[in-house]
Amino acid sequence: MRAWSARFTERDVVKVGSLSFAKVEQGTTYVGDDRGGWIHAGHRPRHEVRVPEFFILETPLRAKDVARLCNAPVPDDEGPHEGIDAALLQQICSAVRAGLEGDLEVRPPSLAEWTIANEAGILKPQPGVLEVLADAPFSNHRGAPMDGRPREGSTLGPLMDQLACIEVHPYKTGATATSSVPMDRRLPGTVLRLVLSPKRIGPTRTVPRQADVAANLRIEALCTLLIGVVPSFLIPVLRGFGGYALEGWANLLFGGLVAGFVTGAVWRPRRPTVQWDDGEVQDDERKVSQ
Repeated sequence: MRAWSARFTERDVVKVGSLSFAKVEQGTTYVGDDRGGWIHAGHRPRHEVRVPEFFILETPLRAKDVARLCNAPVPDDEGPHEGIDAALLQQICSAVRAGLEGDLEVRPPSLAEWTIANEAGILKPQPGVLEVLADAPFSNHRGAPMDGRPREGSTLGPLMDQLACIEVHPYKTGATATSSVPMDRRLPGTVLRLVLSPKRIGPTRTVPRQADVAANLRIEALCTLLIGVVPSFLIPVLRGFGGYALEGWANLLFGGLVAGFVTGAVWRPRRPTVQWDDGEVQDDERKVSQ
């Protein structure tokens, strides 16, 4: 394997061979969504993440970079390397790690690291690609680490060979979404960006694994009443059909409940953001079900 050396420059950039890792200052970011509609349930809860200083590639690895790291013939292609599987990911990370000293991890970014680097204006996302993350796929953010470390997944189940990813819009690079990508095969459009990040040790502070079910039920009942049931009875009264409000109460009640239920898909009051002090200290990363 080719030997790679790492060095720091005056601009706080770590050079590993031909790769330049830009410094991201330690800071706080917020991951997730606080919108209350059911269609946003997979992105809740919005939570605070405190990320330590780390280094990240501004752009995904080019085809040339991957060829050099894998001791393969270097192509003329200046574009990003597409197609990442578990074996190639391990080979690339091992090649970069060989030129490093200290306890920095070499891996794809976690969702929080990608987010804070993008907010700092360091990243240059490529349109229409899927950027591999170090996190396991997740159905929501319950149980997610709050210190920026990758989210671990289960070694069993249908998602065991997948990693989370960032999907970049084909035309608007500022528009992204989270998804997952299989790592047992190489897919077109899948690219890799690396970070040099400190190893986290000790207990993990995570987003609480259980939501406040009682509070959610109270909000749902109140919204259904005010948005669905009350207008359902009020409309015929205001239109001069007060008698029907008494005779057809069953139909009006049912219609109001349906209206209230349907509106819950797109709108409900915003949910509280989980702050750092609200997190739970965990010694393990057990699987969190939706």
